[in-house]
Amino acid sequence: MRHRVLLPLAAILITGAAIVCAQTQTGSAFTPAMAERADVKQALAYLDSNFDKQVAEWITLTEIPALSTHEQQRAAYVTAELKKIPGLQVSADPMGNVTATRPGAGGGPAILLAAHMDTVHPMDADLKVKRLPDGTLHAPGVFDNTSSVENALQTLRALDAAKIQTRGDLIFVFTVQEELGLKGMYYWMDHHPAPAMIVASDGGLSDVNYGALGIYWSKMRFTAPGAHTMNSRNAPHPARAAAQCITDIYSVPLPPADAPVPAIYNVGMMGGGTVVNAISPENWFTVDLRTIDPVLLKDLDAKIVAKCQGAANAHGVTFTREFIQRSEAGGRPEALAARLTQPIVQVPVNVLKFLGAPATPNPTGSTDANVGVVRGIPSVSIGRSRGGNQHSLSEWADVASAKLGVKQLLLVVIALAELAPAK
Repeated sequence: MRHRVLLPLAAILITGAAIVCAQTQTGSAFTPAMAERADVKQALAYLDSNFDKQVAEWITLTEIPALSTHEQQRAAYVTAELKKIPGLQVSADPMGNVTATRPGAGGGPAILLAAHMDTVHPMDADLKVKRLPDGTLHAPGVFDNTSSVENALQTLRALDAAKIQTRGDLIFVFTVQEELGLKGMYYWMDHHPAPAMIVASDGGLSDVNYGALGIYWSKMRFTAPGAHTMNSRNAPHPARAAAQCITDIYSVPLPPADAPVPAIYNVGMMGGGTVVNAISPENWFTVDLRTIDPVLLKDLDAKIVAKCQGAANAHGVTFTREFIQRSEAGGRPEALAARLTQPIVQVPVNVLKFLGAPATPNPTGSTDANVGVVRGIPSVSIGRSRGGNQHSLSEWADVASAKLGVKQLLLVVIALAELAPAK
């Protein structure tokens, strides 16, 4: 799950000069010399020589349905493949997350890598992958987030093939229900010791997202006893209250669209009533509210709820609000500025530069990494491949870019967990 609608480029792009300055001041846990170590070169060579197999498995995974809360088939495949890799501690939790821990030699930070298995597509959707001559794959879910699941599996295989040892533990978590509000990741974090750093593999190649987009999804419900149309004059009316509330919500002022920290809300769904000739006893609609500013998020939310309560009072009905999803905001860019010079951001930036790809640090994000950001754990999300039209039936991904994406993932996790001395 990714959303890049809130931050204008002028506010988020970090210039090359700024990156160089940050490196000079703080250094980085990744250097080109690290990639020249014999074992690391062997791991990278493994990814090159097995790329055709990677793409074939990517297609296989994409064709396994994995609608949120129905990830079991994909989880079973992932678990079976993980158990073929020596030295991994593989387990599943009651939520459905699959965890593979690769113990470190000791003395280094524990790094959690999250890749969500779920998609937004129905279980009966046509998931047959079409590979076109232009080097792209086309199928629902092929980009978001099957590409990341495949990259994670292949990274673990490459680490094993090259017998790479890190100081810190590598904890690969294949999460569920990310698309429903990061529920699998929240569950995992609530039931395990916090890692030192979190990397989510989710998004377009070159993005390095180190913030958290606050997202509140709410169901606004209006209820009353209801009445036949013939008895409806001056009766409490949930539909009229809902209609007034929607109109009133859109009077709540937002920052300008080009503001350094904008915000947005939207009424996306509506429902209620069962017959034409009666006041419905219940009407409802949903609100999607988003911003990276935690203060602005709560202020706008309070104003929206107040509009609903006011409309309910005016029409003599009862109002209740139900949260569908509640992901808190990570903070404004100035509040997160120090992270630009920390390894959690500098490592993926430097890895991308080493691989010859652009790097775009963004103080936002809508991935499993958000859970770490709002809990104060150094967290970032990095891209998996290039693609587009995610969450649609015309979703696509570029095949060749996945090789760069998996190499990025390998180098990022071993740099952050710190390489142990080569044997």
